[in-house]
Amino acid sequence: MSTKRLEMIFKNEGGKTTKMSVDNAKEDISKEQVEAAMQTIIDKNVFETNSGVLTGIDSARIVTTDIDEIII
Repeated sequence: MSTKRLEMIFKNEGGKTTKMSVDNAKEDISKEQVEAAMQTIIDKNVFETNSGVLTGIDSARIVTTDIDEIII
């Protein structure tokens, strides 16, 4: 079984980065869709980190994990 997780990395007020992960990302998710979602999160200002609010997009990636069950 393989799972895909979207990791969105934001810049924050303190000059650090903050990672937000979403499991089960769509197979065909596009760069434009991810950028739009990240920008909406920043614009709505709904999350605050220990280093302040989110201020910009740093990067994003899809992490794929393969799991081989041995005992079910």
